[in-house]
Amino acid sequence: MGEICGFKIHGQNVPFDAVVVDKSTGEGVIRSKEKLDCELQKDYSFTIQAYDCGKGPDGTNVKKSHK
Repeated sequence: MGEICGFKIHGQNVPFDAVVVDKSTGEGVIRSKEKLDCELQKDYSFTIQAYDCGKGPDGTNVKKSHK
């Protein structure tokens, strides 16, 4: 797997985004997309998947990690 260019969060109504911080190490952060109220919902369940940068000028042949 090459550099990490993105993450995808799988789940229903997950109020988070995953953002790449360092492509070479694969480091990322998960941020809330909206203000969260822990009294309304204390726990969230989701799966995250990493994507490499792909090969070729248009980013084809992107590889994905296991979920």
